[in-house]
Amino acid sequence: MTDPNGPTVRKRRLGGEMRRLRERAELDQADAARELECSTSKISRMEKGQGLLKAMEMDRLLDLYEVRDAGEREKLHEIRRAASESGWWEQDQYEQVLPSGLGVYVGLEYDARQVQAWELGLVPGLVQTPEYARALFAGSADVDRLVDVRMKRQARLTADANPLELWAVVDEFALRRPIGGPEVMRDQVAALASVAERPNVTIQVYPVDKSYHPGLRGSFAILDFGHADPPIGYVDSPAGNNFLEREPQVRALTHTFDRLKAGALDPMESAAFLNSLAAKE
Repeated sequence: MTDPNGPTVRKRRLGGEMRRLRERAELDQADAARELECSTSKISRMEKGQGLLKAMEMDRLLDLYEVRDAGEREKLHEIRRAASESGWWEQDQYEQVLPSGLGVYVGLEYDARQVQAWELGLVPGLVQTPEYARALFAGSADVDRLVDVRMKRQARLTADANPLELWAVVDEFALRRPIGGPEVMRDQVAALASVAERPNVTIQVYPVDKSYHPGLRGSFAILDFGHADPPIGYVDSPAGNNFLEREPQVRALTHTFDRLKAGALDPMESAAFLNSLAAKE
């Protein structure tokens, strides 16, 4: 069973609360850094959920922010203790090979209730076969561990309790690009058709003959965590990973995804397309 409120979400929740308390006290990150005798980057990373304070450090900041209520302080410490647990993606064997920022994404994905993904050039990582993933990572020195990460991520889709919901729209060109060769691609397309039969997975194909295409600017994902935490947008690029948390940014991605869903083949048409394409490969 997976924890829908795992360590990554807890770190972000705690960081957001510490930022709120700092701003309520009308202090800036430099004030917090002076109190802890550290860099402002450490405070920034903590408030973004990318780092965790020690208990004594958090107490010093809570004193600085004039948080006197013992119950409020204990609640924050409970979140901190829970956030200090390590996810499987933070184990050395995986942390060493994950590109910068991807470990954070994997943690958020693990904690998410639903992922909406638009893929322009590749099959989504959550539904890649090992052979397809291996072909993508062929130039890496750590192919086996990178493929293992892909497969461990997919366990969320098949969990007995609270499985991850995935709604993916995939460009037709991504399905016709023979990553790994015709046989690997045939098996990948067939696997995509098979996973789409799961009740928690929806796959749509965006056809090449559409004269209007709202997704040409690039792939992205929207991670939803239910009512407790706001959704987060994610955009991966050669320049790095970007997490979009401001409401207008997420709203823009959601609007684009809705247009992609509307223009794509519906799920039944997409399943028929995938089965037909697999038979031809």
